[in-house]
Amino acid sequence: MIAFLKNFFQKYFYDDEHYAAVFFLFIGLIILYFFGGILAPILISILIAYLLNGLMTFLENKGNSKILSLSMTLIFFSIFYFSIFLLFPFLSRQILLLVSDIPQIFETVNLFLSSQLKEYSDIFSENQINEVLANSLNYIPTILQNALLQLNSGFSTIMNAILYLIIIPFLVFFLLKDKDYFLENLKLFLPNKRELLSKIWTDLNLQLYGYLKGKGLEMLIVALVTAMVFSFQGVNYSIILALLIGLSVLIPYVGAILVTIPVIIIGLFQWGLDSSFYIYLFSYLLIQALDGNVLMPLLLGREVKLHPVYIITAVLIFGGIWGFWGLILAIPIATFLRAIVVAWPIKTV
Repeated sequence: MIAFLKNFFQKYFYDDEHYAAVFFLFIGLIILYFFGGILAPILISILIAYLLNGLMTFLENKGNSKILSLSMTLIFFSIFYFSIFLLFPFLSRQILLLVSDIPQIFETVNLFLSSQLKEYSDIFSENQINEVLANSLNYIPTILQNALLQLNSGFSTIMNAILYLIIIPFLVFFLLKDKDYFLENLKLFLPNKRELLSKIWTDLNLQLYGYLKGKGLEMLIVALVTAMVFSFQGVNYSIILALLIGLSVLIPYVGAILVTIPVIIIGLFQWGLDSSFYIYLFSYLLIQALDGNVLMPLLLGREVKLHPVYIITAVLIFGGIWGFWGLILAIPIATFLRAIVVAWPIKTV
């Protein structure tokens, strides 16, 4: 065992820079684990500024001055950011309607499951059917209880949301405006010899920027197309569903599975097993198929070279630690860890 550990450290830790990289990684993981929730708006602002910096650099390379490039980038961000507020009244109205319809949706699903199971009455008795329904729907009280708890803490949630909406634009502005200042301060904490750290950053920058840019466009396109298709079909809560389907692309594989459940339930509530339901379901599956087979490969290509198992594992781990923000940040963090593994040098004997 001692010989194995000795060979391991001689193979992977033969330079002071390696220990410095592990030290920074260890400190970063501790900060993320204990303060990830508190630092969420800062981390989100850094990711947004990182993306906008790509646009600003592109404008500068086209011959524009730094001030003009910064101004154009901030105007683009402001238009996109404040356009979100235009969506709030429609979203709020649909949420209120959905809340009022929850008992009817529950009853519709219950009747649908009952009718489907009764077709197998020669296999299952009525008592067994009732038991299956009770077991399949026993999570409803838990959901309602959690909803009440969320309403009970609604004031603090609203205040946090308002705080985030105010803080993030200011952080993005200063991160873009004083980028060089922050980079110089960061260099003070880095060792003089940083070939490994530079190699890690090069690989990370190449993949992460492509991923964030591609995923952002994919999410926007999927949400807009879904909203238009569902609105044309007269689907109830089309904006809520479009947002859920758009956000689901941020959580690979798992998101598509989870969002399909409310899509089917709302379709059954509105139409039952009518032909309109099948048209609606087909349009949803078509959007998912086009996204997975055309849009995602076109926008992302092979930018993030992570195996699906690693992606799902990252989503489960970081989602379990930080909830919603963990789901959003799971792939960037996993990409960062992969960049370290790929760039890490191995001493050959």
